[in-house]
Amino acid sequence: MLKMQENNNIPSENTMDFPTVNQEENKGATKQFDVVEPEETELETKPKKKKTKTARAAKFAASGVLFTVRKILTYTLNVVLTLLLVGIITGCTVGLAFIVYIKNYVDPHYDGLSNLKFDSAQSTTIYYKDDKGKEVMLEGDTLKSSENRLWAEYEDIPQMLIDAYIAVEDQRFLSHNGVDTTRTASAIYNFFIPTSSNYGGGSTITQQLIKNVSGDNQTTIQRKVQEIFRAFDVESKYTKSEILEMYLNTIYLSHNSYGIRVAAQTYFGKELDELTLTECAAIASIGKWPINYDPIVNPQNNLERRNLVLKLMLEQEKITQEQFNEAYDIPLKLADGTEEEYSETIHSYYIDAVMDDVIADLMEKYGYDKTTASYMLYSGGLEIITCMDPVIQECAEKVYTDKNYWPENKGMQAQSAICIMDPASGDILALVGGLGEKKESRGFNRATHAYRQCGSSIKPVSVYALAIESGLYNGGDSVDDVPQGYNPTTGDHWPSNAGRSYRGRVSLDYAIQASLNTVAVSTCNTLGVDRVFENFRSYGYTTLVESKTLDNGMVVSDKGASPLALGGLTYGVTVREHTQAYATLANSGITSKARTYSLVRDSRGVVILDNREQHEVKYSESTAAIMTNLLTHVVSGPNGTARNYVKIDDNFGVQVAAKTGTTNDNRDVYFCGYTPDLLASVWYGYDNNKTVSHGNAATVLWESVFNEIYTYYRENGIEFKQNFSYPASVVTDVEYCTVSGKIPTEACRKDLYHMQGGSSCIATGAFNVNNVPTEYCDSHVMVKWDKQTGGVCVDGCACPDGNIINVGLRRMSFEDRYLDGRAYIGDAQYVYMDVPAGYKYPTDPDVPFYRNMLNDDTKYVFGISTSTRPANRVCTEHYNLIPETPETSEITQ
Repeated sequence: MLKMQENNNIPSENTMDFPTVNQEENKGATKQFDVVEPEETELETKPKKKKTKTARAAKFAASGVLFTVRKILTYTLNVVLTLLLVGIITGCTVGLAFIVYIKNYVDPHYDGLSNLKFDSAQSTTIYYKDDKGKEVMLEGDTLKSSENRLWAEYEDIPQMLIDAYIAVEDQRFLSHNGVDTTRTASAIYNFFIPTSSNYGGGSTITQQLIKNVSGDNQTTIQRKVQEIFRAFDVESKYTKSEILEMYLNTIYLSHNSYGIRVAAQTYFGKELDELTLTECAAIASIGKWPINYDPIVNPQNNLERRNLVLKLMLEQEKITQEQFNEAYDIPLKLADGTEEEYSETIHSYYIDAVMDDVIADLMEKYGYDKTTASYMLYSGGLEIITCMDPVIQECAEKVYTDKNYWPENKGMQAQSAICIMDPASGDILALVGGLGEKKESRGFNRATHAYRQCGSSIKPVSVYALAIESGLYNGGDSVDDVPQGYNPTTGDHWPSNAGRSYRGRVSLDYAIQASLNTVAVSTCNTLGVDRVFENFRSYGYTTLVESKTLDNGMVVSDKGASPLALGGLTYGVTVREHTQAYATLANSGITSKARTYSLVRDSRGVVILDNREQHEVKYSESTAAIMTNLLTHVVSGPNGTARNYVKIDDNFGVQVAAKTGTTNDNRDVYFCGYTPDLLASVWYGYDNNKTVSHGNAATVLWESVFNEIYTYYRENGIEFKQNFSYPASVVTDVEYCTVSGKIPTEACRKDLYHMQGGSSCIATGAFNVNNVPTEYCDSHVMVKWDKQTGGVCVDGCACPDGNIINVGLRRMSFEDRYLDGRAYIGDAQYVYMDVPAGYKYPTDPDVPFYRNMLNDDTKYVFGISTSTRPANRVCTEHYNLIPETPETSEITQ
């Protein structure tokens, strides 16, 4: 026997890895090991001993394997159970989170279909009020349901058309409860692994109906989840036939056709019961992608898709093989115009705007979706009281439909829009959204839908009125027409004016007349862009951008001098919005919200929309009156940008206050003008942003329309106001110096700049009674000037008496003007600077007399002259011909 260690269960280092069993000492071992008792004679023989040890080792090895397997299985089971537990916990967490999400972010109920179907016999009538306040119906503008959609009752819809839609759009429609789980899963799979065999998305007809009516097409998970729950809700409220009826009457089928009945008339000139199987398949093919499967625009695409529809109908046993063979791959016979086709009433742009406003207000007040509000408008038997003045509307339409009134064009026709308003009430009296004959209702209306740049017409409403209201300016203040920025790399100055010139000191009146960009930017910067932005937004503009990052990473903002002072806005403004803003100036500083209608009653006569006048005081009466006075000079002033185009004053004695606006690239032209009674804004340009060659086109159209209006007034004995009235807080025709804004002196009247061709320094304007100038001008300095040599007679000059005249130069200091870089300024050669006693005058005839007071850093602060020899140089021709008088350097008189 082998010798064992003290611990019988632990093998010796010199033994095998498997322990042996001493039967004498471990008699109980037979309970653990099945030992076969050998015969006594063979017990000590070696061969038997070897066989016993091998068997025991094999037994132990098997036991070890089983132990290992058991441990592996136990470990695996623990892992599986752990993962299962984690999965259960995660599932519960996700489920709970989903429940919370549904509760907080998803509205599972949908009531947008409750008012979808109105009695088609109840037409909506539209009225205007005459001069006595009586409601007068606009005969040609009654709204009928046939203009929007022709509702088809379910029993009037051919079964094969219903079958065609179910086959291609939702083959399990009749069996599911709003959501087709099989198709939804297929759509998800197809999203990750696209397959050519997929012919639709995961939305059922019920889901599509909800999307069509609500107009919610956002591609978000929240929208899709909400749509699923809403589909369940709709299916619980309506029968399958009701859902199908609503779906087939609201689906858009291209060519401005909503609903299957309109589509049948549009494409085939038929009623529904006259449609063939091929025509039913053709209509059912359009909905997936209307323009792409339009049988008129894309006939081949429609053919391929309707063949697919027919195949699906055959597979789903909705048609027989014989019917399939007769309809498959058959060309369509489209309506050729000889049939009695559906035709809509073409309403004016004004009525289009009324419909847009009523729909928007119904949605806001009652929570309707757009489709429901539209149905209520057309088929709800409403009575709408508009603010239209038919006479003014007719005058505007006459000009806008007669090419003889338009500026001449070669090639593509330019477009225009006008909005005419009563500034006191906010009533839009007339509105036209395009030049030429109007060919469709509810189309693109440039007066309300087009956002275009307004250019310099922004200046009065964005910066100048606010500056006057803030006390920064009065009607006769002086401003400096000089650049506000300089780029040392390029040498460019900003901003530039039309004509790319700078004049120097001018009146605010002149700056507005000539539409100087520099003064507008300077004013904006002084007021602060934040303040100007908020003030401008308060007029009611809807698309202003504080800050926005575009897809390309560029950040855009309308909070800046360029957009706010020059009109280069991110998106632009509509003609209607711009007219509303100008109404504030025309209505004594009170903003009036623009409105196209005043009242809407339902079919029972109950008022459902009361669109009362809305007013808000924005500026004082004096501010509005001063701005109006300044704007009259744009038309009547010698430097006014509209002086040669507006003749209402000459023809009818009617004053006009106005502002022109043209963008730098000449893509948009604006004219905003008002008389004591009426206000109108006109935009002119190309739909494709082509450059406009007629810079005065908007002004010409405005003048033509107003000429028609006032001609009608005069011929029909209708009274109208001719002159603007001013409140007691404003004094007009006050004389002032344009350089200082103070009472003129003799030096002002002899301003050398004016004498050599510049504008006069004497002007009259409107002032607040508390700010009428009481001090005399101290900016003009009278000096002796040699009219022959063109130089200043300073001490030491022996200019002949016959050459000397007294002229006014303009006193300036570094506080008045300090320019960076070389800028040519119109009045630079007429600047006067005080010099100290004993000053040594320069003898260079090409520099101003005060040049020796400047260094290299300041020599251009007042600007430089375009003249080789400036008018404020020393008369070097006669200088030093007499002894200097060091005690004085006085050159003034």
